[in-house]
Amino acid sequence: MKRAWILALAGGLAACGQPADKPADIANPSQAEIEGDAMPVEAQGSEPITSPYEVAETAPDDRDFAALAGYPDNWYVSYGWPGEYPAGFVVLEQGVKVNGRARPNPDAPANVSCTLPQYANYQIWNRTRVDRDHLEFIVATQIQPVTMLVDADVETPSETGMQMLNLKAGDVISYLRYLGEGFAIFNVDGQEYTINEAELRDISSMNAVGLEEDQWVEVACIGGTRAWLLYDDVIAEDAIVPSPIVGFGESADIFPDEVDRVRAEGLDMEAYQSAPVDGDTGE
Repeated sequence: MKRAWILALAGGLAACGQPADKPADIANPSQAEIEGDAMPVEAQGSEPITSPYEVAETAPDDRDFAALAGYPDNWYVSYGWPGEYPAGFVVLEQGVKVNGRARPNPDAPANVSCTLPQYANYQIWNRTRVDRDHLEFIVATQIQPVTMLVDADVETPSETGMQMLNLKAGDVISYLRYLGEGFAIFNVDGQEYTINEAELRDISSMNAVGLEEDQWVEVACIGGTRAWLLYDDVIAEDAIVPSPIVGFGESADIFPDEVDRVRAEGLDMEAYQSAPVDGDTGE
């Protein structure tokens, strides 16, 4: 389970981790023969998007991901990965094989063998890879109750502008999932609203909420198989590291000469992720 831990690193890595100028030619015939069209040549230079929610807010119309995932009723399944800078992962080596699942549920058997293409960057902003492999990103979040401590009017955006939710002391609303930039989706009286978490910090039990979420991506494996991969599982592989932060809305497959840098940055991210926070000793 992961929080949007990558956010704290965004500023530093965006400033000092910019990629070097790309070479004009990175042809690698032996690699191309092994992985077919999996080489990332044309994936570089994907255009930035204007909002972190451009992709995350809209799921394909023809798939019911909640039904497919089959999580218990106290979990909320929705499309897209959370965070101002959503997480992702990069495959650094050739022939990396992981065990995926036929459906995005941790209780499903991890019996789908999946070989991933070297240099691929599985990040929701990598539009070339997303479109090319028909990637699907979903997140399952354990629903958390939030109790109002005082009467309060809370703002929420709507199609016609900002509206006010009139909440009373003792009202219980449900935290459904994080979006980004401090905003999350809440269920209030059976309706879903986007609320800035900061508005609830001092007037509710929001500070006691512990976020648990599973981030899944459906990928195209080499050879034609498709598999659902759990972020926490794949990031544990030695040859896979978190995606580098290049810029807001920017992401692409990496080049061979970027492997060492991306590996180093990825290991730093993983170390940050596993470090104790908020007074936790890690014991």
